[in-house]
Parts: sequence; C-alpha cells; structure tokens
Amino acid sequence: MRRRQAIRLSNRRDRPWAKRLGWLTSGALLAVGGWCVGWLQNRDTSVLAADSHGALSARLTEEKVMVVGGSMAHGWKDPQDDSYLRRAFAALTASTDTNYVYDDRTVIGGSPVTLDRDGKYQQWLEEDRPQVVVLSWGLLNDIFNKTPIAAFRQAIADEIEEALAQHAVVLVVTSPVTKATATYNHAEDEAYMQVESSVVASFDNPNVYYLDLNRDMTLYMQAHHQTWNMYYGDAWHPNEAGHILAGKLLFDELIATFGMSPISWQSTGSLNSGNATGNATGNATGNATGNATGNATGNATGNATGNATGNATGNATGNAT
Repeated sequence: MRRRQAIRLSNRRDRPWAKRLGWLTSGALLAVGGWCVGWLQNRDTSVLAADSHGALSARLTEEKVMVVGGSMAHGWKDPQDDSYLRRAFAALTASTDTNYVYDDRTVIGGSPVTLDRDGKYQQWLEEDRPQVVVLSWGLLNDIFNKTPIAAFRQAIADEIEEALAQHAVVLVVTSPVTKATATYNHAEDEAYMQVESSVVASFDNPNVYYLDLNRDMTLYMQAHHQTWNMYYGDAWHPNEAGHILAGKLLFDELIATFGMSPISWQSTGSLNSGNATGNATGNATGNATGNATGNATGNATGNATGNATGNATGNATGNAT
C-alpha cells in the first residue's frame, strides 16, 4: 500500500517537470518556426524589392491606338461591338509588355473621302495624340457611292500624311471577308485595296504598313474548306465568329510584323525590309510609267512645235522669195 502511494507521489512530482519540458519544447519549436517565417518574409521582401510591382510597371509601355474606319471597324454584328481590331489589340496587350489604349474613332457609314472633307480626322489627331493610327475602311461605302479612284487615292494619302506629321505609326488594314466582298462586290473591293497598297508603297516610309487582313482571311477559309457563310452577319458585316477569326489573324500579322516589341516610331534611315521592297517596286513602276508618259508627251509636243515652226519659216521664206 505504501509502495503504491509512493509511486503515485512520484508520478505527481514528475508531472510538473513534464509540463515544463513540453512548454520548453513548444517554445523552441515556436522560436524556430518564427525564425523560418521571418526568413521567408525577409526573402520575399528582398525578391519584391528586386522585382516589385513598381519595377514591373516601370517596364510596361503604354501606347494609344486611334482606329479609323466605318461600321465594320466599329464592330457591327458583334454582340458587344468587339470588332476584329479591338480584339486584336486586346490580345496584343495581354501578350506583350505594351498596354494598347484603344481609341475608337470609327464613323458608321463613313469613308476616307467624306472624313477628309469634314476635317474631323485632323482634329482627332491633334486632340488624341495617338502613337499608332489604324486606317481600316470597309470600302463597301465607297463602292456603293461609286467614289472615284483618284479621290479615294488622295484621301488615303492625306490620312497617312497627316498621321505621319503627328509622328504616329500608320497601319492600313484591309477589312474582313464578307458576302459582298467575296461575291458581287469582289472586283471593286480588290481595286480599292490595290489603291491602298500602292499608296502605302509610294510613301517609302518605315512607319507606314499595309496589313492585308482580307487576303489572310481568304487564305484561312480556303485552307479550312470554309466560305463566308460561316461568318455571315449580313451582306456587309461579319458576325461574332467572323470578328473573332479576323481578330486572331490580325493579331498574328501584328506579331509577325512587330514581334513582342511596341509599335514604335522609326527613324526614316532604317526602312522596314518588306516596306522598302514594296515601295521600291512601286516607285520603279511609277517612275517608269511617268517617264514613258512624260517622254511621249514631250516628244509629241516638241515635234509638233518644231514642225509648225519649220513649216511657218519655210513658207514665209518661200513666199518672200
């Protein structure tokens, strides 16, 4: 009986020491844990200090993109008016270190000629100060209005020149494929697009680009055995699927042209190779045509003048004699 009591007393005496040992162990663990947490926090702080949100933001570039065009460029027949252009630049913002601020200056029912006549375009350039100007006319308004080719050419050239004067990079983007551009208005559409291409080439400037989205979409549909029917919003406009596809194709064009870099102004001494080749070809053709025309006109004028002078002199001399 005494032995049991002794054991119980001994156990009671040992319990405070066990508790103290547990407390000491817990304290040690907490101290180690606290040290680890502190080390991790200090480590995170050092990492953030080297690559903080502020440091990331400082590396981001922001560019304003002023988009000019008609209803197709505005995004008609897309539920949210998310046009192929808006989608392409949103994807570019998400994929690069450049934030493209979208500046929608589209005019429903507009055309280059009417915009140039109204004087709004120059006003927008001065007010908005964009780094990039996108000219993406649907061309069907000009086809419907039978805009003369010469007037269309001059209006496109003026828009490019005025944007360059503001040190904005100019992207001339053809429109997506629609029923009208693929069928009954195809020939006229091609004629106006050829004018756009030749005008871009005539500038011979590294800050002017021609992106043929219409061709890209045509080739895509051919490769996938598709037609405009899949992307029909109405005869003049693509549906949501058409805007999505055209936006992806334009995004691919932009990446192929500019890579992951910002679309930035270049000095005129460093030509884009593609533009330089196209512009040189265009200029050579234009010069050859111009020289041939000029020479023919000059020779005809010279011969006519010479003959007239000679005949008059000869007649006068003969009569006097």
